[in-house]
Amino acid sequence: MLSIHRLFIGIVTISIWLTTSIALAEEPIQSDDALPANGQNEQEAIDAINKLSSPDGPEVLANTNGGSELTGVLVDRTITMAGKTFYRAFSQLAMDNPLIGNATITVQERPDARWGSQLWIMEGNRMYFRTQLSPRISEADRVAGDAVQIVEEALLQQRLTAALTSDKDLGKEELN
Repeated sequence: MLSIHRLFIGIVTISIWLTTSIALAEEPIQSDDALPANGQNEQEAIDAINKLSSPDGPEVLANTNGGSELTGVLVDRTITMAGKTFYRAFSQLAMDNPLIGNATITVQERPDARWGSQLWIMEGNRMYFRTQLSPRISEADRVAGDAVQIVEEALLQQRLTAALTSDKDLGKEELN
């Protein structure tokens, strides 16, 4: 008899919880002053998101084809201590650079027990820098400085090529 009573209380509790959840889900969400209202366009929404984000963080930019993309992101896909040291040094140098600081870049690593680590820096499907890094952490800072210069030159070359080439049949990721 006691277990039937507990079962009944459990069912009543669940039904009250479900009723409350459904009622809360049907209530309209109060909008914040910084967020755009329903009738505003996409650019106003992007401006509102950028207003909420920190000034040194990533920025949302509007595409010419109607979408929006996040820029100024540096993704860490390193595994080893040497790779993490390289990423830290590269990110500190790269974020001061306006060309690299506005790009979405991934630093990837493939560790190898015999030869150290393979590191490469990519933007989308384009590889801008690749190196073999030994396990010595002191070498990572020097290689990161070289990587910033090489990536900056490659990004500049890619931006110039994209500005001078206009083929409406190809997307921006296909212009390599």
